[in-house]
Amino acid sequence: MRWTVGGLAAVFLMPVLFIAAAFGAVSPVPATQLDWGGSPESLSEIPDAMLELYRQAAARFGVPMPVLAAVGKVECDHNRNPACARPNSAGALGPMQFLPATFARYGGASGSPNPSVLDPRDAVFAAAAKLAADRVAEDPWAALYSYNHSDGYVSAVVGWAVAYGWAPGNSTLTRAVLHHPNLSLRGPARADVAAGRVDGRVLAALAVLANGYRLGELGPFVSGHSTYVAGTDRISNHFLGRAVDLPVVNGRAVSSANRSARSLVTDLLDLPPALVPDEIGAPWEVDASGVDVFTADHADHIHLGYGPQVTFIASDEGFEDSDDRSRTYPPSVRGGRYPISGSYAAPGPGHGNPASLASDARYSRPVVVDRKVLDA
Repeated sequence: MRWTVGGLAAVFLMPVLFIAAAFGAVSPVPATQLDWGGSPESLSEIPDAMLELYRQAAARFGVPMPVLAAVGKVECDHNRNPACARPNSAGALGPMQFLPATFARYGGASGSPNPSVLDPRDAVFAAAAKLAADRVAEDPWAALYSYNHSDGYVSAVVGWAVAYGWAPGNSTLTRAVLHHPNLSLRGPARADVAAGRVDGRVLAALAVLANGYRLGELGPFVSGHSTYVAGTDRISNHFLGRAVDLPVVNGRAVSSANRSARSLVTDLLDLPPALVPDEIGAPWEVDASGVDVFTADHADHIHLGYGPQVTFIASDEGFEDSDDRSRTYPPSVRGGRYPISGSYAAPGPGHGNPASLASDARYSRPVVVDRKVLDA
C-alpha cells in the first residue's frame, strides 16, 4: 500500500525502555505463522535484507515476525530514516531505537562478539530478544508498551503488524482502535467498540487504514443503524457488528471529489486477503471483483462490511459447512488434509453464502481455519 509512517514518526521515535529481564533463557522456536496472510503491497515495501533479518530473529526468539517488522517500520522505516543514525533527544539510536543501556543487555542476541546498535542485524535480534523477554506472544500490548510507553505507538505498531499478516486477538484490536491518534470515533461508536460488539475484521481493517489516513466521526458500527438494509428485509451487517461507515477522511467529508477517500477505497482492496471487505459502499462506482459494491444512499460516506464467519468441519473428504451439511468442499480446494475444525470469513456476493469455493478466485487466498493458514 502507499502508506508511510508520516507524522507518526515524530511522535514515536522514542527510546526503548530499559527492563531487567534477560534474553538468555529464551529457547529457539519456529516463528509464528502468519494467520491472515500479509498485504502483498505492504510486505513488498520492506527491504529484502531487513525482511530476512526479521524472519531470522523471529524464528530464533519465537516472536511474531509481523510484529517485529512493524516495530522496525514505526521506529525507523526499516532502517531507511537517516535520522536514526544519530541519537535522538533521549539518546536512542539505530534501526530499532535503543538506549545504550538497554542495548547493552540485549545486543548480544545476534551472537556478534562486538554488537553495534547501528548494525541492522544486531539491532533487530536485540529487539526480538526484548520482545520475547516481555512475552509478546502472550501479552502483545504490554510487551509493545514496554518497548515504548505510548498507547498511540502500540496502536500504530499493531496496525502495521496486521498489514504484514498478524492476526491478534480482539482485545488487542479493540485497544488499537480506541487509542490510535488517527481514529476519531463518535460516542456510540466508541461504546460499541469498548463493549466488544464489533467484528475483529472491522477493527483490524481500521487499525491498518489508520496508519495511512485520518478517519473522523467514525460510525455507526451497531448503535444508531437500522436493523435492516434500507428498503429490504435483509439484516444489515451493521446490526451484527460487521460493518462501519467512514464519513470523514483526512479532515474532509467523503464525496466523489475527495481524493483521499478514493485512495482509501483502493487501499481497502489491498488489505491482507482475509480482510478485504465483502461489501463496499461509496459515492462512486468501484471496480472490485468478488465484492458487493453499491452507491445508493452512500453519497456522503464509505461503508465497509463483512459477511458471516462460516464454520467448517475438516475430514479426508473435504470441508463441510456446519450450517449446511449438504455443502461439502473438496480437499483440493480447502486443504482437507488438516484434521481440524475452525472458521473463516466467507466473502463474495450474497453476503457470505458462496455457491462454490472452487469457482471463486478469492478462495484461493490464505484463510484462517483454527488459526492455521491453508493455501488452496
